[in-house]
Amino acid sequence: MEFKVENYCGFLIRSKLMAADEMQAMRQRWQSEAKDATSASAFLKWLIAKEYVTEYQASLLSKGHVDDFYLGQYRIMERVGRGRMAGVYRAMHPAGQIVAIKVLPPSRAKNGQTLARFQREARLSVKLKHANVVRSFQVGEARGVHYLVMEYLEGETLEDVLERRKKLPPQEAVRLIHQALLGLQHIHEQGLVHRDLKPANLMLVPPPGANETTLKANVKILDIGLAREFFDENSTEPSERMELTGEGVLLGTPDYLAPEQARDPRTIDVRADIYSLGCTLYHLLTGQPPFPEKNILTQMIRHATEMPKPLQQFNAAIPEGLSQIVNWMMAKKPEERYPTPGRAAQALDAYLMVTSEAPKPAEESPEMKSYLTWLETSESGPDATRPPSPVPAPSPARPASNPNIPVAKPKPATNPSIQISDPKPATEKKRKKRTGVLMPDAPVAAPVAPAAKAMPAPVAVPQGDQFDVELVAIPPPSAARSTRSPVRDVVMMVVGAGIMFLFCMVGWLITFFLTSFRGE
Repeated sequence: MEFKVENYCGFLIRSKLMAADEMQAMRQRWQSEAKDATSASAFLKWLIAKEYVTEYQASLLSKGHVDDFYLGQYRIMERVGRGRMAGVYRAMHPAGQIVAIKVLPPSRAKNGQTLARFQREARLSVKLKHANVVRSFQVGEARGVHYLVMEYLEGETLEDVLERRKKLPPQEAVRLIHQALLGLQHIHEQGLVHRDLKPANLMLVPPPGANETTLKANVKILDIGLAREFFDENSTEPSERMELTGEGVLLGTPDYLAPEQARDPRTIDVRADIYSLGCTLYHLLTGQPPFPEKNILTQMIRHATEMPKPLQQFNAAIPEGLSQIVNWMMAKKPEERYPTPGRAAQALDAYLMVTSEAPKPAEESPEMKSYLTWLETSESGPDATRPPSPVPAPSPARPASNPNIPVAKPKPATNPSIQISDPKPATEKKRKKRTGVLMPDAPVAAPVAPAAKAMPAPVAVPQGDQFDVELVAIPPPSAARSTRSPVRDVVMMVVGAGIMFLFCMVGWLITFFLTSFRGE
C-alpha cells in the first residue's frame, strides 16, 4: 500500500515522534521548500535530511508502523546491532542523553529460565561503575519487551585496531592493558568474573584514526554479564545449554583461554581473566596470539603445557622486565599469577611512558547529569534493580617466592594490598620508565610500617553453581577443596575434544549422504 504525505503526517503524530503543532510547522516548511509537495517518497527523504526522523524511523513509517518507536521513556533512533547482536538500538531519553538499549527478543523471553537469567545478569551489570567498564544504567520492561539500557559508545574495538596495525609499540600496548586491568579490578571487587576478555571485547573511545596512535583513547571493557545468545534471534542453542555451566561446555575464546577455564569453567576466578589479558598483551606486542593454532584441541593443550615464544624474538626492544610480567600473567597455574588485576596493573605501572599518561576524564554533559538525576529519582531507576551485595571473596594461599629474581626495596603504597618494587617515587603528572618489577608474590608493605607483612589482596575462588555467562557472581568456596592431577585434566580435555570431533564428523557425513541422495 502506498501512503500519501497526509498519511505520514498522521503517522508522525500517532507514533509520538511529533506533537500536532510541531507537525503543522514542519508541513508548512515542507510545502514552502518542496518542488513537488505531493511526493511521499521525496517527503520521507526530506524528513531525514532535515533530521526530523532517522533513516530507521523513516523505514518504519514507510511500512505504516506507529507503535515501535518507544521503549518506556526512550525514543528508538536506529538499530545498531547486525547479525548475532540483532537486539541493540541507539535511543534517546527525554533529557537528551543518547544511550544503547539491548533488547531481549520475544522468542527468548518466552522461555522462563532464559528470561530469569537475563534479568538476573542485567541487574549484576548495573552495579558496575568504572571509567574502564561500559556502564549499564537500567533494566526495564515495556509492553512485554525486556531490555537493558547501557552507555552508548562511539569507538573502535582493539580487534579492529590489530587488524589494521597488526601490532602496537610497547608504550601503547602497556597503556591499554593497564587500563583494562583497572576495569577488571573493579569487576573483581564486585565479586564477578568476566570469562571472555579478548581484543574484540575492549573498546577504544574515542576511536583512533587510521594513522593515529591509541595514546588518547580510553579502554572500555564490553560484553559484561550478558551472553551473546540472549540477543541472537536466529540462534538454535538449546535453552538447557544457556542454563548453567556444565563440564564439556567451552566458555571463552581459545586464543586467550586460561588452562583451568578449558578444563572446567565452573571453578575459575579472576585469575583466569588475568591470563586472558596477558594473552591479549602478548598479541599486542607480537602481532599474534601466544599459540596461533587452527586446531582448537591442539591450541588448548599448548595453553596447558607450553610456554609461548619469548617476546624478544618478535621485538628486541621489549624490556626483559615487561616480558617477565607477561609471563607471570600467563602462568599455567592460577596460584603462580598475580592474585588480583590491581596487582598486575601496579607491575605494569613501571612501564607506563610519559607520553602515555591517561587523558583526564571529561566532565559529564548537562544531558548526562539530567539523565542520572532522573535515574536516581525514578522508581524504575537503579534503586529498583540494585542487586544484593556481593559475597566477600576469601584470600588465596600465598604463592612461593621466586629466589632467582631480585626485588627492589618496597615503598609504602596508598593501597596496602598492592605494592610495586621501585626505589624512585612516581608523580601523578609524570611517570618515568623504571626497571623494578613487581612479582606475583612480592612482599606488601603497610602504609606506616614498611617492614610489616600484610595479607595479599583477596582472590575469589568459586565453587558450586555459577552463571554460564561472561560475568558471574562468585559464591563462597567450601572449606576443603580437592585438587586434580594435571595429567588427568589434559586427558579429560583430549577425550572431550575427541568426542566433539566425532559428533561433527557424523553430522557432516549425514549431511553429505543426504545431499548426494537428493542430487541423484
